[in-house]
Amino acid sequence: MKLQLRTIVSAFLVFVSAAVLSAQAVQVQPAQKNAAGQLSLAEARSLALAKSAVVRKYSLAVDEALLVKRAQNYAALPSLSASGSAAYDIPDSLPDGVSASAGLSASATVFDGGKNIALSKKYDYALQAARENLRAERISVIDTVDAAFFAVLEDKASLDAAQSDLDAAKLRLEIAQVKADTGTLSKSDLLETKSEIASYQATLDKAKAALLSAEAKLISLTGQPVSSRLVPVDFTAYDQLIRKLSAMDGGMLADFISATVSTARSNSPSYSSYVLAAKEAGQTLSAAKIACLPTISASLDGSLNAEQGAVVSSAGVTLSASMDLDVWTLGNSIKQARNLLEQAELDTTDQGESLDLDVAQAVYSWISAAMAIPSCTTALEYARTNYETVLEKFKLSSATSSDVSTAQALVSTDETALISAQYTFLSSLSTLRGLAGLEDESEIIAAVK
Repeated sequence: MKLQLRTIVSAFLVFVSAAVLSAQAVQVQPAQKNAAGQLSLAEARSLALAKSAVVRKYSLAVDEALLVKRAQNYAALPSLSASGSAAYDIPDSLPDGVSASAGLSASATVFDGGKNIALSKKYDYALQAARENLRAERISVIDTVDAAFFAVLEDKASLDAAQSDLDAAKLRLEIAQVKADTGTLSKSDLLETKSEIASYQATLDKAKAALLSAEAKLISLTGQPVSSRLVPVDFTAYDQLIRKLSAMDGGMLADFISATVSTARSNSPSYSSYVLAAKEAGQTLSAAKIACLPTISASLDGSLNAEQGAVVSSAGVTLSASMDLDVWTLGNSIKQARNLLEQAELDTTDQGESLDLDVAQAVYSWISAAMAIPSCTTALEYARTNYETVLEKFKLSSATSSDVSTAQALVSTDETALISAQYTFLSSLSTLRGLAGLEDESEIIAAVK
């Protein structure tokens, strides 16, 4: 009975462990909750955004732009004021010395030719631009933390590969030492093996330093302690996506680039800021053109006076008009505003063309990396099989130490190529997401037919 119970408990623990590992196999998309001490990409992004002082600064800039817009709106409302006074003069008779007065006035602009409307729209665009600047900074932070996160994973993979190379070289040295002791291997071959071990050790030490540097950058961005382990990327989850990207013909590729460019034009905060700057410049020009129109204001004044026992009230309405007749200054302002508008429109056009090119290049880079992954995987499998075969021959003295060294170097080269292709694939996808003005990759991946 105890044995059956133990078997059931063991099976349950294996099932739970498998489920946890499955949940931890993360793509670039936001991950589910992870085990204690692990850090997912989604969590790293959230931590970096919360920690970023620049994000908070741009958030305050949005609040400031909103207050400026409200101030402009309040300027169009009627202006109210109230006054009051009381006095006491020492007279011969007490009641004759008491007096009091109170007043109320209101004023409002009746007609300004549309100046206030133009300025209000201008501040609307300024507020939208502030929000786009905030979004641009958020995406920039996500881009930075993605690069740091992937750098740590890539350096960790490189470190594991370097350790594997060193372990293989040490195994070869053990075999070579036995052969040298029995006289079946020359001293020069033995020294060559020892030299390669030193070289692999140097590569391993370099990989350790690179990993420590990458971890330090990620810690700086997220504030997460060094004890946190990163949730690894499950590259098998991208197999179907990679097959789709590799199978794209010219027409499908053109359609995908067109769709991604359209997404970028609609969502890129950097491009939107240029569009909004042009619209803001257009409202500045409109305000300059109508500055010569008259401004008509109306005011209402009322007062109440009490003196020597009598109460006297009065009220009146006043209309006033003003017009700026400095035509030289007005004309110059219009020319300046028109010049600024033309510059903003040229900047918008240039930025749009640059964005289109950057998106197309990012797509090509992403597809190129996707196509390289299967080839690198196959090459590594062949290299490992070849190495195992040559190593067995070396044990049987039918292959030389140099043959094993060459086979092992091929494994190392192909494994490095595969690691590079995998993380270039992820980095290119992250770059494409940022260019499209998105904070996650789901829309980009969904667009791949």
